Amino acid sequence: MEAWASRPKERHHIFPQALKPYFQSKGINVHDYVIAIDAELHKRIHRDANGAPWNEEWRQFRRTTRGTASKPAHFEHASLLIQKYGLFGLTMTYWQDVELGPFPVPEN
Repeated sequence: MEAWASRPKERHHIFPQALKPYFQSKGINVHDYVIAIDAELHKRIHRDANGAPWNEEWRQFRRTTRGTASKPAHFEHASLLIQKYGLFGLTMTYWQDVELGPFPVPEN
């Protein structure tokens, strides 16, 4: 926990902004589902063109389900991706004013 708290964080949209119109059609506001994760991890999961591999996972989900997946199925897929990529962080909306660290470690 100390190591996590000592590293800078960035806001990560669980549902990619690049696919915002698609998620809106499913009743999902991409800005309502954000997680503060390590900045380095954020760079890794968006390292390639078009936000791959995170965004590509979502594009593949849309292709596989032919865009007909239910809203709950989207949240289930989000949960699987969070586990797959080992995302650990504070969940929030995009607009919440939260200090993203690094945080000082209290002395004992």
